[in-house]
Amino acid sequence: MLDKLSELPAGSSIKKDELLKILDGMVQSEEQVLAKKEPWDFSREKSQTVFVCGDEILIRPITPKDETFYCGVRMQYSLMYQAAYNTARDNKKSILLDEIFAPQVFYCIICNSNDGQPMGYLGIKDTSAEIWEIAIELDGKYTHRGFGSKSLHLYLNEVQRRTGVGEFRAVVEVDNIPSQRCFEGLGAKLVGLCDSFVLRTEDEKKRFEEQNLQLIDTHMIDLAKQLEVEPRKLLSHLLDYRLKLPFIGLQP
Repeated sequence: MLDKLSELPAGSSIKKDELLKILDGMVQSEEQVLAKKEPWDFSREKSQTVFVCGDEILIRPITPKDETFYCGVRMQYSLMYQAAYNTARDNKKSILLDEIFAPQVFYCIICNSNDGQPMGYLGIKDTSAEIWEIAIELDGKYTHRGFGSKSLHLYLNEVQRRTGVGEFRAVVEVDNIPSQRCFEGLGAKLVGLCDSFVLRTEDEKKRFEEQNLQLIDTHMIDLAKQLEVEPRKLLSHLLDYRLKLPFIGLQP
């Protein structure tokens, strides 16, 4: 959604310097609001060369050498992340170190199992959250080929085998229809809306919605009916999904 917009609402309480601070310190795509607990210890898995391997896909823990690829994939889908990356680079910082290697985070690289070519990333954003949130993005060269669903299936089944955790959360942008279809194809249920990390107050959201009503499309209208909310709410929020194992719609 944000890549369609030129600026924050007029009169926004978020000033330029403050936004840069938010971007500079951005670790997740939105603030976690769920209850916290002790994080799961994935240190053993992080030290391994392979987390899990299937017929077409190999999933391995991310390493510092993956920074260029990982950040490149993220910047394909988010101008906000591109701004955060550039700010960190200008300050001679590594956004990857803060974002990926925190103890409560477990991210992996999705690779072609035949040649090891990286195709995307996926992972758990915060294992101290009550419900673990899943993140996944593929390099644009590998989208619309079923790799997303297969990777999620392989990764989450292995996570459940090792941890016993079988329920996950996915937060998806309203206009990211491929990701919505991917999670829905695995049986994920849309349970509501959640806040973005930029629009933090009700006044911010209201102003943002009023200035971008022209962006409401038929997909947003359909989602609004499903969630029983006004279509304009889809402009200022993200979609909140729940995914429970065992999966439906895809066999291992």
